[in-house]
Amino acid sequence: MDKALATDNLTDQQVKLYLENRKLLLLSKFLPQQTSGITFWEQLMCVGFNPDVSRLEAVVKIKQPTGYSGGLCSTGSHEFIRFFVDYHDGAGFQDAGVTSFKVADIPDPSPHTKHPLHYMAYIFLNDEAHRRFTACDTATIPTVRTVLSWNTIPSLNPNDVPHFGNVVDINIQLKRKRIIFWGDLVKELDIKEKLDILPQVDEEFKLPVIDKPLPPVEQFYKMYKGAGVEDHRTFYSSIIPQLPQVAQLPTTAPVFDLDIVSKIGVNIADITKVITNPIFEKDNANIDYEQLTCVGLNTVSDTLGAVIKLKKSTGFSGNLCTAGSKEYVAFWADWNNDGTFDEYLGTASVTVHDISNIPKDGLYYNVALPLDLSKRLKSCETPNVIRIRGVLSWQTLPSTTDPNALNFYGNRVDVRVQVRPGVQDGGKLGINIFDVNGVAISNIDQVAIATRGLAYSSAVFPAAAYPFGGLIKLSGMFTNSGPSGTTFYKVQFLDTSGGTWQDVMDKQKFQIIESSILTLHDQDPSLTGGWLTYLPAVPSRAEKLSLLAFWDSGNRNGLYKLRVLFTKDPLHAPANISYSAETYVYLDNTGYTVNGAPSATLDPASTLDVIIAGGDCKFYNKGDVINGQLKVLDKFFSGWYFDLQPAAHITPPGTPLSTIISPSSRSCVSLADNGNNGLAFTIDTKYLQSCGYTIRLSATDRSLVGYKITFLDGSYIYNLTSHYAEKYLGFAVLP
Repeated sequence: MDKALATDNLTDQQVKLYLENRKLLLLSKFLPQQTSGITFWEQLMCVGFNPDVSRLEAVVKIKQPTGYSGGLCSTGSHEFIRFFVDYHDGAGFQDAGVTSFKVADIPDPSPHTKHPLHYMAYIFLNDEAHRRFTACDTATIPTVRTVLSWNTIPSLNPNDVPHFGNVVDINIQLKRKRIIFWGDLVKELDIKEKLDILPQVDEEFKLPVIDKPLPPVEQFYKMYKGAGVEDHRTFYSSIIPQLPQVAQLPTTAPVFDLDIVSKIGVNIADITKVITNPIFEKDNANIDYEQLTCVGLNTVSDTLGAVIKLKKSTGFSGNLCTAGSKEYVAFWADWNNDGTFDEYLGTASVTVHDISNIPKDGLYYNVALPLDLSKRLKSCETPNVIRIRGVLSWQTLPSTTDPNALNFYGNRVDVRVQVRPGVQDGGKLGINIFDVNGVAISNIDQVAIATRGLAYSSAVFPAAAYPFGGLIKLSGMFTNSGPSGTTFYKVQFLDTSGGTWQDVMDKQKFQIIESSILTLHDQDPSLTGGWLTYLPAVPSRAEKLSLLAFWDSGNRNGLYKLRVLFTKDPLHAPANISYSAETYVYLDNTGYTVNGAPSATLDPASTLDVIIAGGDCKFYNKGDVINGQLKVLDKFFSGWYFDLQPAAHITPPGTPLSTIISPSSRSCVSLADNGNNGLAFTIDTKYLQSCGYTIRLSATDRSLVGYKITFLDGSYIYNLTSHYAEKYLGFAVLP
């Protein structure tokens, strides 16, 4: 899984040197290049994907008690994780998003609370456009590259290796398309010229994909036998219902009738003997087909996660056109660290299938279980480190009464995790706000005047000082909320420059996950005085994005506050309403203004412009040096860069653009860096063949602009971008 060799074993002198570097929060560029991939303090261990809900999870191991810039009561530091995805479509690794979590110095007071500690982080992948109407036994399998970097946001270059952290590559399986439009089907099957009826059919006509039943037992058995699947795996789900003392199926209906199975020559008694007398090795039952590899806790959202590796192409009760089978993970807690896992927390699952094109290293999946930890919180002065056990079981539910029990297929993984600091609420209704636009509240400056409301306040600049814009997503979870539909809330915002609190009135769409099934629920607060109904019921019912509300911030700019009002009173009597803490967010909804007209001088009214001396669309002799000027100005400037097309006419091939255009790009270097106004640049035509050329000046800012994509099946996912603008100029090089 590891792309780069991690540096784990350091000499005492190296530890002292690097620890001093970490204490001073020095930029990684001040370290020697050969020190990249240091995993002495933190290491990315596992990555998995849940195709049911499009969730990417990463589990990180924090190894040392010190080296994280302060204790839990301080701002500490942050572990940043960036995901890249290569869909094998020729585009290479594409940025899929970044997330983070806080880490701190936590002492090892006893062997029961000793490091390492395991943390989980996740994002949701926008994979809908890459799903395919594939053959039933063939999946779309992208490669995910995940980069862990301590206290510095990983580069957008997927080949960069961080100084503190590491890189892991894994393969994941995308969900097969569930709704096919006639036009998509024609394209996938390449049948347009073969079907005379096509012009008579609306290309928007929907063709729902319905799971097929398994083939007849004789055919299924022959296929599995040929693939080397043991009889006890093939008929496990059929025999288990007859053996309630061994394990419990989520459904009482067997997959195949055992009388028919016996008639095709299968010895039921021998299979039963194997299943009822399994051979366990330490924490493992049978792990030939699947294995639980990692468990961790997301301290922002109080969510446990686990990564599962699938090792074989066959043996999962059907291909992608069938219902497949389930991998279940039960979670247990040892709250007292006395060696006994005394509380069953819940079970999560993911659907898996037979996949013929499984890569050599297997496929990696994940499950997640949201928790209500409000009764288990401790102050930051008392780090709350506990043991967690994950128990994997294929196709049968893990025990809810015995943390040591293993079913025939699966294994156990024990880890230590850190529960976020907080104050116990005595069983009262409360709220835990996770993040704004995916940025944890602990990563948004709430104190310093110069950076209040800006994201990544404790990270090393330029990976810091990000404002928010566009669609603002507020995520969180109510604690002690009770059954679904019994808690009510509204989200409000306040312009700190003046005004009063206003209700968020945007229409909301919630994606509720229950037993891996996703359903959509619309709510319109404008019909209920701004009030929304809380639908999750932890741990069995969750909202996919942990969404509280989307707020369209429009063209607002400056410092704002957000808060949540909540109550159990359906009449919303003022005396029964509670209030969350107020959160500062700085809004930036001002993008670049571009001078779209060609001109000989920079436009003073625009914030992005580029000119060539003498004007646009001129002719130059090979060898001439073209002079120009550019203007890129923004309060939250991020960077600008040039492109030159057609690149195929550059000689010699492979000549860097920075050799031809100087300077060819620039990135923000400080909080006061607002860009360039009147910066001169040159284009050296001696590297260009005779041709017409276009140069493009592109620029971005640092605003975390949210937007929502609505898919064909009615679901949606939330993405982040930034303000972007570009301008083109043309010129020609003569022979």
